[in-house]
Amino acid sequence: MDNDQIIYFFVIVQSTAVLGSFIFGIMSDHIGPKKTITITLFIWLFVVVGAYLVTSIIEFYIVGLMAGLSIGSSQSCSRSLMALLTPKEREAEFFGFYDGLFGKSSAVVGPLFYGIISDLTNERIATLAIGLFFLAGLIILQKVKVPSYKSSTNAYPKSPNV
Repeated sequence: MDNDQIIYFFVIVQSTAVLGSFIFGIMSDHIGPKKTITITLFIWLFVVVGAYLVTSIIEFYIVGLMAGLSIGSSQSCSRSLMALLTPKEREAEFFGFYDGLFGKSSAVVGPLFYGIISDLTNERIATLAIGLFFLAGLIILQKVKVPSYKSSTNAYPKSPNV
């Protein structure tokens, strides 16, 4: 890809990220953030496998569009789920821990892991290996107990004190 194609690619991916946040936000209102995050994690697994298998620019664009759809929604729905599970009187503490520890450490651990695997093997395998984080997240997420969704009021109950 030349520089113009890369710029177009990133513009398209960012646009689909906005669209994905909107679509999955509506979906989250109807089925809840846990189920929505589960769907986006499956999309992410498809993305890493697709990135591993991609052999053409068209395939690369398709994988990129799927990643774009998932990236914004993964972040926004994760925050919604966190808000749902957080006791009202401890929001600052929980969100500080969530963003401060996990947000910042993932910005270090992910690229470091990718770099090490890439150095030992190649970029395709490193991309596929990133899927282990999505798979682990998917498994852990399924163990999270979320207050039941009340479809008649289209709202979640207040989180219990933890």
